[in-house]
Amino acid sequence: GGAALQSWSGSMFEYLMPPLLLRSPYQGLLAKTNRLVVRRQMEYTSDSGIPWGISEAAYNARDVAYTYQYSPFGVPGLGIMRGLADNLVIAPYATALAAMIDPGAALTNFGRLDGVGALGRFGFYESVDYTPARLPEGAGHAVVRCHMAHHQAMSILAIHNVVQQGALRDYFHA
Repeated sequence: GGAALQSWSGSMFEYLMPPLLLRSPYQGLLAKTNRLVVRRQMEYTSDSGIPWGISEAAYNARDVAYTYQYSPFGVPGLGIMRGLADNLVIAPYATALAAMIDPGAALTNFGRLDGVGALGRFGFYESVDYTPARLPEGAGHAVVRCHMAHHQAMSILAIHNVVQQGALRDYFHA
């Protein structure tokens, strides 16, 4: 559906962190890329019926101290990193970032994330891991029940930009 810039991992974070504070002309290469990336992220999981939004995140594996492990995840074809198709980890903060591009689709996806148990008492959890090798026997997914401050902060900034028509970008450029 168009040409987009590639990133290392094809994660929502790599593409949509800059627009939290930086303006980009609607017809510019970065803005076009961001629209195509969000659309491709939605398409990537559409056949499986699961929520969309792939980005670097904690996943369903822990070290000896029982700390969740963290890695970049992305969509094959958007990222040049090898092995992207080997993992499927959905990060709710990626949906918040995508709200700056397609608020309606993001709102719908938040509902889908809630439907799989990704919404907790203090907001959305870090991620939902759909990678078969890391799932408990008989489970279709595993919710990674932690919160990372930088992902929560990016979510707040993105939603503020949506509700306030890019006010943070205006403040930054001023």
